[in-house]
Amino acid sequence: MKSKLIQGLYCKKGNIEWKKVSIGIKIETFAQELVRLKEQVSDKGFLNIDICVSKDGQKYYAILDDFKPVKQTQVSAANHSPDRESDLPF
Repeated sequence: MKSKLIQGLYCKKGNIEWKKVSIGIKIETFAQELVRLKEQVSDKGFLNIDICVSKDGQKYYAILDDFKPVKQTQVSAANHSPDRESDLPF
C-alpha cells in the first residue's frame, strides 16, 4: 500500500488564534506528489487532503483522504428477506 502521507506539504500550528494551521509547499516535491496521486482524483477533479495532529498534539501533517463512499442500491423488502412469506397478517 502506498503511503498516505502527502510529500512536499508541510504543516505547522498557526501563530495567530484564528489561524489554526499554516501550510508550506515545497514546489518540486509537491508537483511530483500530485503526479503520483493523479489516479486518486475524484470524478469532479478533486484530491482530498486531511490535516491531522500527532497524538502528542505537537505536530501537524497532511494525509490523503482516500475515502470512497459505496454507492447504495435500494433494496425492497422482498429482496431483503426472500424466504419470508409475503402474506403474513401483520
